[in-house]
Amino acid sequence: MINTKIMNDCLLDKWIWKIHKGADELWFQLIKAKYLQSGSFFTSCAGTSQFWQGLHKIKHLFKWGAIYQVKDGKSISFWEDIWLRDVPVKTIYPDLYSMCSQPQAKVIDYWDGTEWNIAFRRSLSVPEKHNLDDLTLLENGPWEPAEKSQRHTTRKRALGTG
Repeated sequence: MINTKIMNDCLLDKWIWKIHKGADELWFQLIKAKYLQSGSFFTSCAGTSQFWQGLHKIKHLFKWGAIYQVKDGKSISFWEDIWLRDVPVKTIYPDLYSMCSQPQAKVIDYWDGTEWNIAFRRSLSVPEKHNLDDLTLLENGPWEPAEKSQRHTTRKRALGTG
């Protein structure tokens, strides 16, 4: 027996993928004009149509299965998107996330061109400092060497966002 809830979620997930990729077709131009005035699907409001609300209800499933290519780092959430390993950075380092001064920061916000510069609300303890050292040693500029950013394209899908 087919589970229609799962099937519906998968079909909505496919629509999010199509919207995220963009298109020159009429359907996309209409959606862009009505809902994407703030930029991307993930920054848009839930809207009033059942279709758009349905997409927003399952967007966590889409993000859960997505791996991001950092590129210039302007649209990838440092803490919440999956770009460094197989889970968000906030899951790997919850203590650092809970103390960071910018939980909504993009990757570019913490990268000064040569090293990571992450601000916290208080001074770090010794174990927290070790976690920060581990985190900053994982990637020395996530978008510079092509082979480092390309490794993030090996799973379900890669979101090449700029």
